[in-house]
Amino acid sequence: MRAFLLVLSGLVLVIACMNVANILMVRATIRQREMAIRAALGSSRARLVRQTLTESIVLAILGGLAGLILGKWGSDAFAGSIDLATDFPIMLDFSFDWRVFSYALSGAVSTGILIGIWPALRGSRADANVVLHDGGRTDSGGAGRGRARGILVVAQVAGSLVLLIVAGLFTRSLQRAQRIDLGFDAGHMLNVRLDPDEVGYSHARAMDFYRELERRIRALPGVQSASLAVSVPMGYINNGQAIYPEERPVVPGEQPPMAGCNYIGPGYFETMRIPLVRGRAVLESDSETAPQAAVVNQTMAGRFWPNQDPIGKRFRIRHDGSPWEVVGVAHDSKYLAVFEHPLPYFYLPLAQTGVTMRTLQVRTSVPPESMAARVQREIQSLDPEMPVADLRTMNQSLAGGFGFLLFRIGAIQGGTMGILGLLLAMIGVYGVVSYGASQRTREIGIRMALGAGPADVRSLVLGHGLRLVIAGVATGLVAAAVFTRVAAGYVLLVSTTDPLTFTMVTLLLAAIALWACYLPARRAMRVDPVVALRHE
Repeated sequence: MRAFLLVLSGLVLVIACMNVANILMVRATIRQREMAIRAALGSSRARLVRQTLTESIVLAILGGLAGLILGKWGSDAFAGSIDLATDFPIMLDFSFDWRVFSYALSGAVSTGILIGIWPALRGSRADANVVLHDGGRTDSGGAGRGRARGILVVAQVAGSLVLLIVAGLFTRSLQRAQRIDLGFDAGHMLNVRLDPDEVGYSHARAMDFYRELERRIRALPGVQSASLAVSVPMGYINNGQAIYPEERPVVPGEQPPMAGCNYIGPGYFETMRIPLVRGRAVLESDSETAPQAAVVNQTMAGRFWPNQDPIGKRFRIRHDGSPWEVVGVAHDSKYLAVFEHPLPYFYLPLAQTGVTMRTLQVRTSVPPESMAARVQREIQSLDPEMPVADLRTMNQSLAGGFGFLLFRIGAIQGGTMGILGLLLAMIGVYGVVSYGASQRTREIGIRMALGAGPADVRSLVLGHGLRLVIAGVATGLVAAAVFTRVAAGYVLLVSTTDPLTFTMVTLLLAAIALWACYLPARRAMRVDPVVALRHE
């Protein structure tokens, strides 16, 4: 992901460089008369190039400093919007770093030199005899320079379209992830992690604490159900076990199959609202002295006992361990990440495992945030020393690193870069069309004097801009199709050629580009022919 975002950042830089290069070329064209006069007064070509380069470098430094200030503000705002959904002391350091500052500033200066040297050489090469001639004052730099400016605008539009399509795909991925069937109901759920071992509880005392806590929580107004489990879906505590089905002995030297595992208490499936497909759930009767029972998910049942009734089948989680008997089959759900494929998974009764660190899960009929303080008060009333960790709703937990966080980061980063690319491209389109219209002011005046109406002038100016936009969009669609296929590993839950994204982004870009072309056209329509004929 980091490398992919760096590539997108580089594409924004390239679009910005093309934009600035276009502006400098226009500026060099406008200053041809000034350069010709300086050359006529004895300035050497090297001195003229040095002057132009100095100006572009100063602009690059000022722009780099402004960019660093905006970057610091943006990184602080971005860091503040990230919730890792964990109480672990994970810090994202966005503090000022001289190495980053030096790198960015040197990049800005280098960019200023690279994009300034070509216009500087072109501007210093002007023929004084031609430029100082009366017609030279309205020279637009020739067809070659106009084509170069047009090519740069086409490239900007194409690059902007690629960025916007990538941003659209990330946004669509986030939307799909938020609508995906998790296999459980994350709404109205509150989770709180407890570990009596941290305050020296014995196993027996910890069990008494949990029993009393469950009884009190279930009695609270607004609580529908409550249960205990070691881990929560998409959390940072996950267990995996090697599986040894009795009917499928593992060949010596072969790795046994793996499956995910959770240790749960009675009422877990009711609280999580995970449907049972066959058999029963974990019950109060599944005590330490009862036969070892397990509930498996559909994927595990189908993988280890295909076309068979899994109820009554047995497996071990250690080669020499006691067998666990399957008593129920639960519906598949998400366990490690929202974009995972179905995984074999099983649940064991907490009472038969001896694990003391647990997560209390509470389903409420009211907003779960309103229950957090009351749940914490009940815990503290039982033992003021009991540490409370990760007291948050299930939806807040799903916003973390194993949930929607990566999708949200991709959408924010991609969207920001797409908007930057779009703004730069529209500035480029507006600048080239506006400059082209200003260079044709005299021609427009003559056309209007000969009977051309405002609609004819509008078509003349709009036609030039629309040709550039159409060429840029066509090039961008081809580039986006190639680029998104290469980046398929970073775009999840949506096709890299998603037709809705391509269509909507193309229409958005075309509409904004049309507006950028229309502004100079509207201004040209208002030209007074008498004034235009005096234009130099």
